[in-house]
Amino acid sequence: MKKLKFIIIGCGRIAQRHAKHINDLAELISVCDIEIEKANVLATKYNATAYQNLDEMLAQHQDVDVVAVCSPNGLHAEHAIKALKAGFHVLCEKPMAISVKDCGEMIKASEQC
Repeated sequence: MKKLKFIIIGCGRIAQRHAKHINDLAELISVCDIEIEKANVLATKYNATAYQNLDEMLAQHQDVDVVAVCSPNGLHAEHAIKALKAGFHVLCEKPMAISVKDCGEMIKASEQC
């Protein structure tokens, strides 16, 4: 059975846990953080590619199976919606969003896939 390919958005503390578990069972392809140093550290540890620009990362890795959203809570909806609209399956760290409006937008984006 082929290993699933993942990318991670956000390279903070929770992303470290996700990366470890992904590495145990799947393949971590790339990571993205606005703080490129954080992305570089995580990417180096798991032999992945680091990005500072989310749009660029999503465009470069169309063969990825799952996007793990590990960014700060206030960015979960924005990042998940962007990944969903780009055609990816999304695993979103909790909370899914911080407003009812954002939750609705996320549901709409997932239904379009």
